[in-house]
Amino acid sequence: MFRLICLLVGYVCGNVLFAEVVARVVAHRSIFDLGNGNPGMANTARSLGPAAAVACLVGDLGKVILAVLVCSALLPGVDGAVVAGWAGIGATLGHDYPLWRGFRGGKGVATLSATIFLVSWRYGIVAAAVAAATLLLSGYLSIAAVVAAAAFALLLLLRANIELALVGCAVFALALCGQWTNLWGIRDGTATRDLSSRR
Repeated sequence: MFRLICLLVGYVCGNVLFAEVVARVVAHRSIFDLGNGNPGMANTARSLGPAAAVACLVGDLGKVILAVLVCSALLPGVDGAVVAGWAGIGATLGHDYPLWRGFRGGKGVATLSATIFLVSWRYGIVAAAVAAATLLLSGYLSIAAVVAAAAFALLLLLRANIELALVGCAVFALALCGQWTNLWGIRDGTATRDLSSRR
């Protein structure tokens, strides 16, 4: 039951797409009509500038924190890391598959990042380092996001209890689903590198 509560609360919070809010305020347009149409920080930065991107990031991180706080208040007897994990997963589901947009939303990079750090800041630092190294080596944010999620899941599988191991697997699955189209683009050679290598 606690998982269902966390997922539902997180999903409701995740349905608030802050890229859309910021775009409406700044440009009086929908973020879905700007750039590549993705309601995330990267598209917001390209379409509306760094200040708007920061506002989007703060909102996306904040909705995960709000979901965790609400669930922690509702479930005082449940381990905090477990609550953070399932609430963050719910928020990512809401962000990636919002009901009001016909289940077409973002990729969940910011929400999954917040989830990882709220579950374990130590593992979050490891995942962030893995992401940075992968980005430098590959030049692709999509690959970095998936590899970081995989590293986080592996750490939980090796060092945590079964509940957190399930959380880790869910985080990896969501990262993979969110980046699937981009990964195929990289495979086919149609994707553009996010970080160009210097020659």
